[in-house]
Amino acid sequence: MATISVVINTLNAERLLKECLESVAQADEILICDMYSEDKTIEIAEKFGCKIVYHERTGIVEPARNWAMEQACGDWILVLDSDEIVTPELWQYLKNYANNPKPNYLACNIPRETAMDGKILRSWYQAGCKRFWKKGVCTYTDAIHQMPITHEGKDLWIKGKNLYIIHYHMPSISCFNEKIDRYTDFELKRFIEKGKKFSLFKLFTRPCFEFFKFYILKGGIFDGVHGFIFAKMQGYYKFIQWAKLYETEFKEKNKDLIY
Repeated sequence: MATISVVINTLNAERLLKECLESVAQADEILICDMYSEDKTIEIAEKFGCKIVYHERTGIVEPARNWAMEQACGDWILVLDSDEIVTPELWQYLKNYANNPKPNYLACNIPRETAMDGKILRSWYQAGCKRFWKKGVCTYTDAIHQMPITHEGKDLWIKGKNLYIIHYHMPSISCFNEKIDRYTDFELKRFIEKGKKFSLFKLFTRPCFEFFKFYILKGGIFDGVHGFIFAKMQGYYKFIQWAKLYETEFKEKNKDLIY
């Protein structure tokens, strides 16, 4: 029988960690890679008998995930966030797949539903997040919000009733604002590494398109007020990206000013 290790990176993750661990309690191993949490994260993990390892805080999770996966012992790896819950139907599907995978399909993209302020948003639905693979097949890059790279075989897209992960990502607007500030710092670094230059046109158009994409193209208009707020905040995220690039270039050109 193939074994499954669930790998979860945590930092002050007490909010939903219990529910997350309950949804994968049948795993052969649950590995918690903690970035020195200051809340009850470790206490909760110990109650579930998790294997606990520690990693320095990196600001984003991707660099730590590769190291965490190396510490896992299972034949297959399921990567979760601490605020995600696996449906019973999906867990059974993954167990069956690990024991009888489709030939040469060694990684799986799993549908994901995401909630804002407790409401599942159709505009935030993802048809596939690559989260399940045979150990050693996939690794993450150091880029934020990028899917892992498959180094062997092909990717399977899981489809079926109740076969999805539920992501309770945004408990409050304040939480989302904090993440916007932190994540756009990494986006700025990526812009600079790629040699991107500020564009007034993009400062205006990228936020507008992002709002249009989530509110109209992805159906946020049917999510009510939640959908409108989410689409506006996605546009704001893009605005801050380009505003920070402008600020960086302005300060570089005007070093004599007081900031």
